[in-house]
Amino acid sequence: MSKGPRDDSQAERRFLKALAEGDSSALGGLYQIYGEKIFRYTYRMLGNRSDAEDATAETFLRVLRRSHELKADGAFRTWLFRIARNLCIDRMRQHSLLELPSDIHYTGTEEKSALRVTVLQALNELPMEYREPLILCDLEDNSAKEAAEALAISVPALKSRLYRGRKALREKLGGSLEKMK
Repeated sequence: MSKGPRDDSQAERRFLKALAEGDSSALGGLYQIYGEKIFRYTYRMLGNRSDAEDATAETFLRVLRRSHELKADGAFRTWLFRIARNLCIDRMRQHSLLELPSDIHYTGTEEKSALRVTVLQALNELPMEYREPLILCDLEDNSAKEAAEALAISVPALKSRLYRGRKALREKLGGSLEKMK
């Protein structure tokens, strides 16, 4: 596992260069850096472990298929999240995934578990235009610029969606957040 963002960035450039030169084993290194992040993103988007695993695997397969086009120019992370996003959208079009997953395991007290379920449910009930920015920025710690690029929108539009999404989420949650304090 990498030590930090700078190490990840250097490793990413090495793996991208190797992959572009035909070394398919470099994909494993990129997966070590981004696999968990992409899985968490797809899981939060899809709400289903199996679908998220499939979307994550397909994301990296698409990277492998297009490896000859890769450049170590700093845009890889954004491109990777855009692939994952498009796969999630395609999967959601196939069937409705707004129910809470039955295979998720929560840890902690009963109240915290109930709160997590409530938050996930409220997040899943938000329109996609609000849910995606919240997941990318608040849950996956992408910068506003990275999230805007992944969603193919401007940074001001992203910030507007974040504001509206957070407001809508607070309204849906009502007093549930007060119980957490």
